[in-house]
Amino acid sequence: MTLPFAARKQHGIATILTVVLLGLSLASATLVGVSHLRSSQELSTSLHAQTMAQKRAWLAADAFGDFLTQVIQDQADWQTFDEAARTQPASLQMGGLDGVALRLASYDDTLPSARTLALHITATAAQGSRAAASTTLEAVYQITPPGVTEGEGPQPDRRVIQFRDGLNISGDLRVLTLPGESYQITVDGDVNLGGLSAGGIDVIRSTRSIRFVGGSSTDFREMHANCDVQLSNGAFSVETVKATRNACLANTINSQSIVANGSVEVTGGVHGDIRALANKPTGVAQCATGAAQLCSITPGFGVRTRPSPRIANIYSKNHVEFNSSVSVGRVQAEGDLLISGCSPDWATATYGGSFANNPSCSRSATRSAQPVLLEPVPAVEVEPETFDANALRDSANYIYSTTDGAVRVKIQNVDGIRDSADELNPSDVRQNGYYFRAANIIDPTNPGWTSRTVAGYACINNNAPSRRDETDGHCLAQLGRSHNLTTPLPQLSSNNVWLFNGDSHAPGIVLVAGDMEIGSGTYTNTFIATGNLHVTTAGGAVFALNYAGHDGVTVEGHTAMGVCNNSIYPFRPTEFCKNGGYDHRAYGAIGNYALLAGSCPPGSPDGCVSSLYSGGDIRVEKAVFGATKAGNLFSSSGSARLYGYVSSLAQRNNGTTINMMGASTTINLQVPVELQERYDPAGGVVLNEGGGTSGTPGEATPGAVELRWGRYL
Repeated sequence: MTLPFAARKQHGIATILTVVLLGLSLASATLVGVSHLRSSQELSTSLHAQTMAQKRAWLAADAFGDFLTQVIQDQADWQTFDEAARTQPASLQMGGLDGVALRLASYDDTLPSARTLALHITATAAQGSRAAASTTLEAVYQITPPGVTEGEGPQPDRRVIQFRDGLNISGDLRVLTLPGESYQITVDGDVNLGGLSAGGIDVIRSTRSIRFVGGSSTDFREMHANCDVQLSNGAFSVETVKATRNACLANTINSQSIVANGSVEVTGGVHGDIRALANKPTGVAQCATGAAQLCSITPGFGVRTRPSPRIANIYSKNHVEFNSSVSVGRVQAEGDLLISGCSPDWATATYGGSFANNPSCSRSATRSAQPVLLEPVPAVEVEPETFDANALRDSANYIYSTTDGAVRVKIQNVDGIRDSADELNPSDVRQNGYYFRAANIIDPTNPGWTSRTVAGYACINNNAPSRRDETDGHCLAQLGRSHNLTTPLPQLSSNNVWLFNGDSHAPGIVLVAGDMEIGSGTYTNTFIATGNLHVTTAGGAVFALNYAGHDGVTVEGHTAMGVCNNSIYPFRPTEFCKNGGYDHRAYGAIGNYALLAGSCPPGSPDGCVSSLYSGGDIRVEKAVFGATKAGNLFSSSGSARLYGYVSSLAQRNNGTTINMMGASTTINLQVPVELQERYDPAGGVVLNEGGGTSGTPGEATPGAVELRWGRYL
């Protein structure tokens, strides 16, 4: 049909309009696309600029840390910087960093042994463009200034427990640490764990064998022994098992890696790679002298499986024997492949000896002359260490002993009591210490009771109590408080044990000549015994000086009086309490310790033979807030709570007696934040072979810088 002219004209116009509209739509879409692309490019550039700004800020934080490290190398440079930071914070500038501005936000110099510096770092990237980005990082540094040592030595290894002469653990053992912290339990001897519930144990290393039979546990990161590792009847995983002889794992024990210089046997469980050197080269599979040989498989065999493990890969320098259903990835054996039935299932297998395959079984293996290359397990090594309480006599504030049947106490470095060796005292007192006796004390608060007799005073004579004790200055201070006025604290028992059984003792370092027993009472002391030391189940707790600090602390239901500030004793240990502050590094940071025991005869500061060593056994049955070092053996029972590292040195001949941890024992290393600058649960000081502290008094020590944390503002 032929359209009229007008209709044809209108149709053409409609077509043109449609084309125009379509063109406008395409143009609009193009413009939007270009806009989106430009926005996307700018966003990408902006994100890149933001990343670059953050990177610049962290580079500046690292550079400033390097700068501080240089500053603390020299005492003069440090003093100049310290003065400028305290008095002229605006003068802090750093050149050579484009697009970075630094501002000192805060500088805390209240602690004598450390400074805390907060730095605000503003970094800019793509400055002047539409994609410019800026970020502000707050970096906080802890600075330990350079100084002069008082005998402080290097930091010890981070080992929660280090025992010599073996260790038995039973009952309920818990180790609590801050997130991200790791540690070791190192034992010079066999380790036996059985019938227990364990948690938080990370690494166990033994110079002999490790045996875990029965009980439950959280997972371990490593077990490493200088003979056998035997694990069975438990439900946990061990990331890495290392044995210089054999390893045998059974039932529901899982692992990620097993390496043995001898052979490996697994029964059940899920395992990663298993490597067995099968005593090649000859002699590589060894047991330490006296170690318990726990795994019955021959060290020269290789790998054996029993019902029904799952294994990633097996590498053996001798035979591999499958006695059960097993699922394994790769198998490499320099010796024979020994098969029982058709149950083994592997992905690939090679062997260097023989392989008798049942034709009805759908599996294959390839003969290969290629050696299986494996690295042997190294031996666990424990550095020898000794402890001698007598070497710490110069550090002790109170030294209790007996002379001619009389109880004496030497006092030194206590602000508020003149030293017993002071020239104002009689020669007998200067040589042997004050007499520790009851004194007659005037009571001005009670007019009807003009005087009273109180035990536990340091006096310059051994007279019977009289009014002259106070009026003529015969008795200087009451050192401990018992539950009543007439019982001294400490009290020397009939079997010559020093009994701390009451309320408290004056804060400071306390050393006794002989055995010590700590019963009821809450003590802010570092206790040292030349003999044995027993902390009983009686109420209360023991707080190391650095744990309690200047003003004291309340934790886990126990309240410790302050070392320098308390309402009970008007005198305080001078070296810890200086210029209104608290010095946690006094005497080489021995204030980190709560309990120390054991000694050599006087005159043998460099250690002594085991037959001459005295005491050194420590037994704990309640809460101890501080590190513990037993010169001989350690044991726990009752409800022991140890808020610090524990070690024993086995300096006596102990025969078959070993260290034991039983009942309910918790080692809690979760140090509150407010204590971390003054208390180190590891001890923070190494007691050298003479029992003293490492380092030469008066020797210059370099400072240290640590970037503690950073955050974006």
